[in-house]
Amino acid sequence: MAMLWRRVFSTTVKAAEDKLTAGNGVVSSATEVVGKNRWQRIRDSKMGMWFRSLLHDYTEACRDIATGAKERPGKAAVYISLLAGAAVCSHKTPSEASFEETLLEASNVLLLLSPWIRNGQSDSHVQLMMKLRNQGRLKHQGLVFFSLMYEASYDTDCNIYKAQCPYLKPRLLNFPSRVLDVGFLGHWWIFNFKMRHFDINEEEFNHLPPHLNKISPEDLHSVKNERLYDEKYKPVSLTKEQL
Repeated sequence: MAMLWRRVFSTTVKAAEDKLTAGNGVVSSATEVVGKNRWQRIRDSKMGMWFRSLLHDYTEACRDIATGAKERPGKAAVYISLLAGAAVCSHKTPSEASFEETLLEASNVLLLLSPWIRNGQSDSHVQLMMKLRNQGRLKHQGLVFFSLMYEASYDTDCNIYKAQCPYLKPRLLNFPSRVLDVGFLGHWWIFNFKMRHFDINEEEFNHLPPHLNKISPEDLHSVKNERLYDEKYKPVSLTKEQL
């Protein structure tokens, strides 16, 4: 009796397992069909067709570019050089923080010099930049390949009528006159030009005679230069007009 019951039970369990396996196969097949149908609907939709046409256009464009590069390698090299140069210029465009860093560094350098040997042009330019910076009127404008520092009429937080009225704002035609510096390839060119001879005060040489006041490049390492070097120790004679 026990053996008969055991056989019946095992047969029932095996049949249930077979049904469960068959059911899982049907479910997986149905899932795959649903997934395929969903992907097919997305592919045949308007958005899917638009993406496929866009991909096809880009593929054809790339093929045309490759064919043109093979036919005209010189022209392709010029275009690649221009694109590489534009990418480098855009990457090295100086920011507002770099200008402020350059300005503060130049201000500290000039503070270490005596007022008698500071270059007047360098000192006045740095003082102007510091004044505009403290007033909030020193503005930065990035233009992809280069950047500009310009002078604004008022601070951004200024709420007086002249600063907020659109009819009293500066015109675009006057913008070039308000440009203070041009940043290109990681350098601020006008600022570097102003600070070129920051430790040479040209005004202290104004009282010298004309033959000592100006020296041409040909005078360097020459007999005339040695004679001028000796004459600087001689007393300076001034006329009544110079007095």
